[in-house]
Amino acid sequence: MKILLCTNSFENVTNGPAKFANLILEINTLYPEHEIRILTEDITIPHENVYPVKVRLPRFLKLLSQFFRMFIYHNAAQKIRREFAYDVLLYNNSFIGLWSAIVSKQPTVGMINDDNNIIIGWNNFKASSMWLKRFLFRKCEKLSVRYHQHILTNSDFLTEKVIAAYGHPQKVTRLYKSIDLSKNKFQADRPFVQPIRILFVKADFRRGDLQTLTDALALLDRFTFQLTVVGPEERFKSLIESYFVGKGNLQLDWRGEQSPDNVRQLMYECDIFCVPALQEALGVANIEALACGLPVVSTIVGGIPEVLDHGKNGWLVPPGNPNELAQAIESSITFIEQRKNKVSNGESFVKRFSKYVMYQDLLAILQDVVSDHTHRDLSKKASSGS
Repeated sequence: MKILLCTNSFENVTNGPAKFANLILEINTLYPEHEIRILTEDITIPHENVYPVKVRLPRFLKLLSQFFRMFIYHNAAQKIRREFAYDVLLYNNSFIGLWSAIVSKQPTVGMINDDNNIIIGWNNFKASSMWLKRFLFRKCEKLSVRYHQHILTNSDFLTEKVIAAYGHPQKVTRLYKSIDLSKNKFQADRPFVQPIRILFVKADFRRGDLQTLTDALALLDRFTFQLTVVGPEERFKSLIESYFVGKGNLQLDWRGEQSPDNVRQLMYECDIFCVPALQEALGVANIEALACGLPVVSTIVGGIPEVLDHGKNGWLVPPGNPNELAQAIESSITFIEQRKNKVSNGESFVKRFSKYVMYQDLLAILQDVVSDHTHRDLSKKASSGS
């Protein structure tokens, strides 16, 4: 089976879709009966099995850039097929694959990686360009579910949300995003000397609710903390620094954007991983923390409970509540045996997020899609022949 993955995120490996795109190229080595190639705009250095595509749009069209990408990626994919006769088109963003889903002669599979569009509706109307953008994206995302042969989500939570909002339950399947466990060394013992080091990794620090985390740590004034912040762009540093004003037991360790290798090293150096997210479809960073033996404190939102096995692998609290978050962090510090049990549970549990499990599940789903498409084509030809 030949697969072409279209993704607007590849080289900048700081998010789930980019990590996924880089991982699955290993399919070519592990499963030689299959071949996968990638089409992306996010590449500056030539890479084997990766095709570049140029997306250049004037600034005034920025709001509609995803609509133009639909046609740009489709046209590029059709040109590639002249030399690489792929059996299935896989889009890392189902919306960008909408045009291909409608007109392509090959079967298409789209991925929905978050609920950013699903949650938009008239009940939360705002007179802003962002609300309008998300509203339009929701309409197109719904159409993509209708026209793609299959839709992949990354958690049971998101699967339920997609089906409830867009329908077509027979074509929506959960595929957990995975990590390369071989790169993570499990390290259960942490020093927990003051200042206790807390690690926060989230580019969208507002969605990760960094401010509530700083408020919670300030409540635990019998401890001193160093909060390492990874992910946000440099332009947000002054705003984030304001979260620390007047919190004497808390100091900021600003790291900004970091490579995956640097983040992994910080997971070995810190004592607790905490991103008390307000919204999260899965939370791959939590998986990485568990694989490193880092205690995890998070929130009962989205797919996070699936990663933390509903509290068996870490501490879960309601979002936006600094008091309960502070209590959970204090428990992770003071209840040593409880912490050891949760960390040990996490070591076993993350095996279900192994890249090999993801590869096999992905190939099985795509093979079914190709087989169904071939069967329908043969049926059509037989009907027309009769």
